[in-house]
Amino acid sequence: MTDRTRIHHVNLMVGDLEAAIEFYGGALGLRALPTPDLGFPAQFFRINDEQEIHLNQLSDTMPERAHFCLRVEDFTAHVHRMRALGVIETTTWGKARRLPSGAMQMFVRDPAGNLIELSCESDDPFDPVIFDDQSIFEPVAHSSP
Repeated sequence: MTDRTRIHHVNLMVGDLEAAIEFYGGALGLRALPTPDLGFPAQFFRINDEQEIHLNQLSDTMPERAHFCLRVEDFTAHVHRMRALGVIETTTWGKARRLPSGAMQMFVRDPAGNLIELSCESDDPFDPVIFDDQSIFEPVAHSSP
């Protein structure tokens, strides 16, 4: 393995492609990509210059704990947007928290039930008021870096 080894894309099964497109394109702000005809409904999204998410509307079994992690800018805005959508998930891996590394961590479920970890770099600023909602955050005193 070399430093050039990386994840090119993550492929997810969804039951409602339109709801998934709204979530990944609207709520997460990812850019839709031209998607080839695969013989079933699908949409590809660009995460960054090297990585993508591929959504396929196919019947499949959803694992409970399997997930992928997106490092996001403006973690506070993501907390507010995900809370408004009611998609923050606290039962599988626990409540949102600040990790010992300093990075923030929160889990959400897309409309198909796929689990996504949202995090930020350890030195990214965030609004400490997000910790006031102890229904989604661990009740620990935290401060902004």
